[in-house]
Amino acid sequence: MPMRTGLRDEEVPLGLRLAGVTTGYRQGGSYGDCLWGRGGLFTWHNQTLNSWTMIWGWMLSTALLRWTLLTLKPTGLALVAFVCLWLTPTLHLPFTVGYHQFLCMSPYILRRWRALDVIFIFVASVPLTFALAFFVVPLPAALGLTGVTLGLALHAWHHAASLKAGAEIDKGANTRYVGYVVIVYTFPILLQAGADLLDLALDADGLGLGHAWRGGQAHDRSFVPGLAAAVAFSFVHGAATYVASFPDVWAPGRFDLVGAAQQHMHVAIVGTHALEWLFLIHMFQRKRAAAGHV
Repeated sequence: MPMRTGLRDEEVPLGLRLAGVTTGYRQGGSYGDCLWGRGGLFTWHNQTLNSWTMIWGWMLSTALLRWTLLTLKPTGLALVAFVCLWLTPTLHLPFTVGYHQFLCMSPYILRRWRALDVIFIFVASVPLTFALAFFVVPLPAALGLTGVTLGLALHAWHHAASLKAGAEIDKGANTRYVGYVVIVYTFPILLQAGADLLDLALDADGLGLGHAWRGGQAHDRSFVPGLAAAVAFSFVHGAATYVASFPDVWAPGRFDLVGAAQQHMHVAIVGTHALEWLFLIHMFQRKRAAAGHV
């Protein structure tokens, strides 16, 4: 079917319709049309920013990896942890962009790319779990936690093909499903936040300054708890707007191209990934200071 663009919701099949989004739809076309043609990445439709927010997130992660390698110069397994963090958006990017760009081609292609998108959310969470756990728990525990995520990824690989796509998807059930792996890979952040809050409560100077001396240097013990709160807010905001289709259903047609619910979720994902980079950099510097390195 030739690519058709600029369509309204009543002009496309039910499976392509998004709650509260009334314009900017595409239907048909080839892979080339959906990537660089009249319905591609460089044209305006209701999936354009869904793709670009994830591309910009990958670019941010790449810039942070470059800064880390040039400035902090990690080596050994510490280097592996930073590369694993960068691998998270890198592994997921082709499949999330593919889903958002190719979903208009046919119901079969929509279902296939939706399944790949979900599968690689879990696959990308495997290196993310190792990265976030590496500086917090002993290596065997970090590998064990990573193994839990790997198990969830294999489960997702087995069952994702049966997930519905497009407007038919149960957003609440889908969010809970992804939420299982989120709990696993954010556990190290929450664990470190709890340890630092305890450190604050037991602060030996009695002044509640939120610092503890480790390796001859003071580290702000309020940083990780604050970061954990920001991560929690970002996840809740992204999940809530996605599940509620907010603001789309509250003002149909107004946020079709910019400001739609899924774009809010993607911005939350990118923001959370930036916070994960701050966490890893902070923990690396703490470990380096504790080891007596400048």
